[in-house]
Amino acid sequence: SGINAEYGVIVFLLSCLALSAAHHEEELFAQFQEILGDPISWLENMVRENILNEDGTSFRPEIMGTLIVVEPQICPTESKKCSPQESWLLGCTCRKGFRALGECKTKPCELFRHLKDNGAASLSRFINAQTYEEKYKALVDFLIIPFSRAFCECPGMIGASVNCARKYDGSLFEMTGMDRTTFDNLVHHLDWKTFKTVLLGFVKAGCEEKGALDCIADIANHYTLMGTFIDNTQRGDTGCLSMIRFGAEMENMGRVMRSFDMETDTLKSFLNRLVDAYLDMEKVATCDPSCAGEIRDNFYSCCTKHSWRS
Repeated sequence: SGINAEYGVIVFLLSCLALSAAHHEEELFAQFQEILGDPISWLENMVRENILNEDGTSFRPEIMGTLIVVEPQICPTESKKCSPQESWLLGCTCRKGFRALGECKTKPCELFRHLKDNGAASLSRFINAQTYEEKYKALVDFLIIPFSRAFCECPGMIGASVNCARKYDGSLFEMTGMDRTTFDNLVHHLDWKTFKTVLLGFVKAGCEEKGALDCIADIANHYTLMGTFIDNTQRGDTGCLSMIRFGAEMENMGRVMRSFDMETDTLKSFLNRLVDAYLDMEKVATCDPSCAGEIRDNFYSCCTKHSWRS
């Protein structure tokens, strides 16, 4: 379901950040805990303060300048040769991997130009939305659906992207003077085979049409429903599409997220606690007999049935 897909992404990101924390990046993990607490508010503040200009209608000059500088790196001139100086961002290994994808080699450029051309208007729509449902819908339309369709059309991008990270030979760190220790630690410790398998599973689960339904749009709609949950909760609605029903379990989930202790916890022990807390919350949220019908009508479709089996 949309809840499960969202949680899978969170667990993966937590895994990455827990690995970072294990290498003395305490502030990074603390920041991610803050993000998890209220991700939409965090994102809205970040967009207002760092990405859009004061009136919220266009990119800040420094953001637009960065996009202009980066565009030739993502959308290079077609050539069988690769100069390290001209491929400082992604590196020649990455460019070679995407060039091998045939017609799909241009997909990263298409996505980049979508972000560049539509980003300001979409993010303005997001920060000015009056409800969480509208905010989620803005993000779904801007990010979830375009990127999902791209990976459905070109699943080979997953392997190519993994290879870009594992064998990174660009010059970004040298050019900017950034320390690449955390990046190297993540690359070294992350189980890339499992990561690739999980991402390919997401693609397989959501890329087909079932019962005349476009599964990308159908499953994306479940993310928007998460905004409906938040709106109903904030209004004090105690109905089935409200988090008030499983408030205690959500509080416990929050406690677990904040409980990571770098001196006594391992990544495995922390994730085990996190998964247990999530399953407890999901059981109450979806299996309450009095709400089973409404949850089914909103979340269960031929597409979600297919995604569970994939």
